[in-house]
Amino acid sequence: MEEHVSFWADPATWVSLAVTVFFILIIWKKVPAIFAKMLDDRSQAIEEQLENARKLHEEAAALLSKYERDQHAAEKQAAELMVNAEAEVKLMISESTAQMEEMAKRRGEVATQKIAQAEAAAIKEIRSLTVSVATSAARDLIKANLKDADHDALIKSGTDKLDAKFH
Repeated sequence: MEEHVSFWADPATWVSLAVTVFFILIIWKKVPAIFAKMLDDRSQAIEEQLENARKLHEEAAALLSKYERDQHAAEKQAAELMVNAEAEVKLMISESTAQMEEMAKRRGEVATQKIAQAEAAAIKEIRSLTVSVATSAARDLIKANLKDADHDALIKSGTDKLDAKFH
């Protein structure tokens, strides 16, 4: 019961022939080479991206280490600045203390000089007053004990001598 179909009438023949022609056309048009080229291009693009990523990673690592060195140097410099500032503050305090002590000493000396000057002025005033009182007392004594003519000459001569001595 099987019918025998001729070779050309058999659908399997046509399918086989169509598949064979399809593969021949694919090979003839170099479709595998096109696919291979596409895959090669894609793999090359991926390699370039990987290389670019590797370079970026290296640059980032270099920048990170540079920034870490810079940060370390900045921290060290800040610490040195703090130490210098503290030393300068201590120096300024000691200089200020020395200046204040010197100023107090000078003011004390000025005050002592003013006191000495005031004492000298007081002594001079007391001497002047003493001379004035002594002269007046001597004048009164001489006036009471001497004649009028001798009296005026003696008073004048004595007061001139006293004035010359004390002034």
